[in-house]
Amino acid sequence: MSTQEAIREPDLSAFLASKPTASSVDFVVNSIKDLLLGKKVLPGDRLPPETELCRLLSVSRGSVREAMKILSALGIVEVKRGDGTYISTGGGEVMFDPLLFRLIVSQPEFGELKELRLILERNVVRLAILNATEDDLLQLRECVEKTQSLKDKAEKKYDELLALDLEFHAILGRAGKNRPLETIYRFVMQYFRPFIAQSLTKHSNFSRESTDAHQKILAAVEQRDVVAAEKAVEESTEVWEFLIFKQ
Repeated sequence: MSTQEAIREPDLSAFLASKPTASSVDFVVNSIKDLLLGKKVLPGDRLPPETELCRLLSVSRGSVREAMKILSALGIVEVKRGDGTYISTGGGEVMFDPLLFRLIVSQPEFGELKELRLILERNVVRLAILNATEDDLLQLRECVEKTQSLKDKAEKKYDELLALDLEFHAILGRAGKNRPLETIYRFVMQYFRPFIAQSLTKHSNFSRESTDAHQKILAAVEQRDVVAAEKAVEESTEVWEFLIFKQ
């Protein structure tokens, strides 16, 4: 497929119009978000050129440029120098998710976070049991095996262990085949990243406990056993809480 065939350039003239607003930059940002929510633009679409957006929205070039910087930082658009601005396909990493920031500043109690993780993870494993493919199961097995191999080494590489722990949950989320839940689950696990890192460095047995928990979850998903999966999730969360607060 050629580049021209692969790129969609939707006509947005019927969907964008100038409106009075306190902030032209916010107006541009919200207009692009509304187009996404309404599926008027799709991931991979190329947005109109800067001059065309200025005309459609009746805003200055400076406002459009600032809005694109914000949208780029949020991971909504990708600016390709000399080619144009595209709606992100989700392949890149967002530097800092604003929802994550809002969760941080809300300063939730650990008990609230534990409940949130349990609610999400129980449903993630239920969907994984229903929808996981052989490829999903293979990826989960390989992740557990890599963790086990790394754990058995005398020199502990905590960054790699942390990455594998988060990778296991990312694969589990994908296995459920529910993209909104996968996104929320990945987001919440990123919030737990420093807690997991703390447990890894404070307690030499954390990687063993974590691997055991992942093995139990994997076994339950492979056997399509909802009861065993929920029990494994609950045990995993209890161990995790114990290690975090253990001195």
